[in-house]
Amino acid sequence: MGTWRKITYTYADGCQIVLDGAGTETGAAYIEGPNGKLYPGFKSTIPDLEKKLAQFPDPAPQVTDFVDAVKNRKKFALNEENGHRSATIVNMGKIALQLGRNLEFDPVKQEFLNDEGANRLIFPTMRGPRTI
Repeated sequence: MGTWRKITYTYADGCQIVLDGAGTETGAAYIEGPNGKLYPGFKSTIPDLEKKLAQFPDPAPQVTDFVDAVKNRKKFALNEENGHRSATIVNMGKIALQLGRNLEFDPVKQEFLNDEGANRLIFPTMRGPRTI
């Protein structure tokens, strides 16, 4: 398939995440939403960003020792749900590039909207003798 160039993920609220594989836009924001842009180095055009962030509660502590998580039956910080969501966004981009078109994705149903060709690529047919 070759090197990918640029992928823009646009969320329902208008927030965009731009992945520039060619690195052609050196000063571009990597997250852009309706209220401003976020640049590398945590630079931003969002007014009073640090003040706004300070209003959010601190996240709950996470178990970052995998062996401890297994022994004590605690959820590990890098858990399966986080891994699934991270892999999903990468796979969405791969499928859009493979098909050469924009796609819409339903995060609840975990499928592309009105695009059976794209949905077939989520679970491609396995070649024998492999099965699940």
